[in-house]
Order: sequence, then structure tokens, then C-alpha cells
Amino acid sequence: MNNQQMIMEFQKNQQKLQQITMQKQSTQTEKKEVENALKELKKSEDEDVYKSVGSILVSKDYEEMKEDLEERKEDLDIRLKSLNKKEKKLKEKVEESQKQMQKQMQNQNMAQ
Repeated sequence: MNNQQMIMEFQKNQQKLQQITMQKQSTQTEKKEVENALKELKKSEDEDVYKSVGSILVSKDYEEMKEDLEERKEDLDIRLKSLNKKEKKLKEKVEESQKQMQKQMQNQNMAQ
């Protein structure tokens, strides 16, 4: 692999890593919102519960709402695990690419 190809591969992996990091942050934020909603839902067990649907609020059964939120939280946990694995693999690829580029640059400097 020549220098140009190595640099392109490195940049591609860095971009993928940034995308994964952004997805991970977004997922973590959504999970936190779901956890807060569950916490508030537990406080209002005896009260009417409403779900935002578009620009309106719709009355919803407490148990159904709780189940929906817990299910969403589980989905987000699974997504976070997957994103963490992808992030780890990409970090390893980026580090390996960096090492290869440094090694090749050192070899070129020695050859001169």
C-alpha cells in the first residue's frame, strides 16, 4: 500500500469514527431522556399519563407507557453496545494506520 492509499484509508476510518461517536452521543442522550421519562412516570403512577404524538398530547395507559419506555431503553442499550464495539474496532484501525504511516515515513527517511 502506498502513502496516498494509507492516508486515504486513515482519513476514511477517522471519518467513520467521528460518525460512530456522534451516533453514540445521540443514543446516550436519547437513553437519558427515556430514563428521565421513566423516573417521572413512576412518580405519577396515580395520575393521567400523556404521550407526545407530533404536536399533540394523547392520553395513554400507565402500564402501556411504562412498557413502551422500558422497551425503548432496552433497544437503546443494545444500540449503545453495538456502537461501542464499532468504535473500539475503528479506534484500533486508526491507531494501526497511524503506526503503519509512521513506520513507512521512517523507512523513507532512512532510505534518503
